[in-house]
Amino acid sequence: MNEKTKVYLAALSFSAIIGFSFLFTKIALGYASPLTNLAHRYTIAALVMGALYQTKLIKVSLSRKDILSILSILPMSLFYPLLFFIFQSFSLQYISSSEAGILQALVPIFTLLLASVFLKEKTSLLQKFFLFLSVAGVVFIFLSKGANFGAETASLGFLLMLGSVLANAINNILSKSKGGRYRAMDMTAVVIFVGFITFNMLSLTSHYLDGNILAYVEPLGQLPYLLSILYLGILASIVTGSLSIYAIVRLGASTVSVFGNLGTVLTILAGALILHEPIYSYHVIGATLIIAGILGMNLMRKK
Repeated sequence: MNEKTKVYLAALSFSAIIGFSFLFTKIALGYASPLTNLAHRYTIAALVMGALYQTKLIKVSLSRKDILSILSILPMSLFYPLLFFIFQSFSLQYISSSEAGILQALVPIFTLLLASVFLKEKTSLLQKFFLFLSVAGVVFIFLSKGANFGAETASLGFLLMLGSVLANAINNILSKSKGGRYRAMDMTAVVIFVGFITFNMLSLTSHYLDGNILAYVEPLGQLPYLLSILYLGILASIVTGSLSIYAIVRLGASTVSVFGNLGTVLTILAGALILHEPIYSYHVIGATLIIAGILGMNLMRKK
């Protein structure tokens, strides 16, 4: 398998895992608060990462000298997973998931703008057209589902979700800029470690302040929750972290960000197959726009 094929498989795999992660996040949030969910998710990720390292199934090559310069990677952890998940989780208390999905579709546009300014990535007019075509597919699906941006949405929830979108786009840029200095697995290890420490501190503190510290461990007795956390911690954290960084370094932040919209299509399919949710004509139309945008963006990508 040549390098080009590996890169596109990485981008597609990343999108597939993210697409199905919606189902498992939905299940997990039925048993635990957003912060506790994130704490358990990154605890699993840290434990599995440590086990893989100890058994030499993965290699993390951060020397003492690298540890001193690791401060250059920490900004990535600040934007993803910390700000990205915190903003996203709490925004959903004020806006619907459909409205959040519309705003999330802005990530490729934000990434394109930031990449053109900070990374000097060049995109043709046709590439820009296909990028907006893919975003239009996502927006069309969620608008057709009946999303309604009312006055209350344009307040705290709206701003929080925009913060999540911006954090995602900035992470894409940082992944590209740092990718030449560190291996994807090294960068993933740092991000997971920071998420593990931060989310556990926030979750334990919140339960302590509520006077119910045992609430931290209560969800762990539920099998559906455990299975969801395993998926989110291993596949949606370790695997996607490595795949996204690997693809961004080789394809560019703008191109890879478009693949994220494919997750919307997969979420709809997963809902239909697993949750038996109906598929309507607007799903097909929107999915066609998304896939056409992804294919066009990559076929027109400058060599």
